[in-house]
Amino acid sequence: MKEVLIAHRGAPDSWPENSLAGFEAALTAGARYIETDVQLTADSIPVLSHDPSLLRITGQNVVITETVYAKIRAVPAGYAERFGDRYQALRIARLDELVALLKQWPQVKAFVEIKHASIVAHGQARVIDSVMNVISTVAKQCMLISFDYDALVYTRNHYRIPVGWVLPEWSATSQDRAIELGPEYLFCNHKRLPPEPGRLWRGPWQWAVYTIDNAGEAKAYLDRGIDLIETNIIGALLSGTVTENPEHG
Repeated sequence: MKEVLIAHRGAPDSWPENSLAGFEAALTAGARYIETDVQLTADSIPVLSHDPSLLRITGQNVVITETVYAKIRAVPAGYAERFGDRYQALRIARLDELVALLKQWPQVKAFVEIKHASIVAHGQARVIDSVMNVISTVAKQCMLISFDYDALVYTRNHYRIPVGWVLPEWSATSQDRAIELGPEYLFCNHKRLPPEPGRLWRGPWQWAVYTIDNAGEAKAYLDRGIDLIETNIIGALLSGTVTENPEHG
C-alpha cells in the first residue's frame, strides 16, 4: 500500500497540516509520496501553506503574498482550533526546509502544489521560478502540480520536471486540455469522478484521487484504475489500524 499512498499535507490527522513535523511523521510512518502546498511571500520566499491567509492555522488574518517572511515566521502556527496549545511552538515552514528533509529521504517523492492565489499576486514566472530555484537540488524527487493550467504550460516550456494538473472539473473540455498538455499526473477530487462504470480518460498520465481516509474506498479506487491515493491518515493506513473513516478532505 505504501507505494500508492500520498501523504496529503503531511499527517494532518495528528499534526498541523503542511508542518515540517507532520511531514517527518509521515516519512517515519513509511510514506513514499508526500504532497505540499506552496504560497509565495511578499519577499519571494516559498512557504508551505494551502490557504492564502494564515487565519485558519494561526488565528491571525495574515495574507501571505502581502507579508514578508520574517513577520510570518513570528506567528505561532499550531492550528489551535484543532490542536489547542499542543503545537504552538511550530511556525509556517519554508520550502527550503522541506527540501532539506527530502535530502534525508532520497527514496521519497514530493508533489509540490503551486497555489493560484500566489500566481495572481505575483505572476506565474516569479512564483514558479522561485519554487524551482529552491527545489533544484532535489528536483529528481519533485513533481510540480497545480489547478492553474497556464502555470503548468509555463513549467513545461521552461523546466524539465514532471507536472500534474489538478482537475477543476470533469468535462470534455478538461479531457481535451489534459490531452494537449500531456501531464505525467492527473489529480481529481474523488467527488468529481464519474460514477462507475464511467471510464477514466486514457493518456500518458497516472491518476491520483484525493482525499481518501478509508482503506476500503482506497482499494476500490485502485481496482478501478486509479494509480495513487491522497490521504490525511497516512500512518493509520500504512499500519492497517484504520479501515473506516466517514470524513473526507
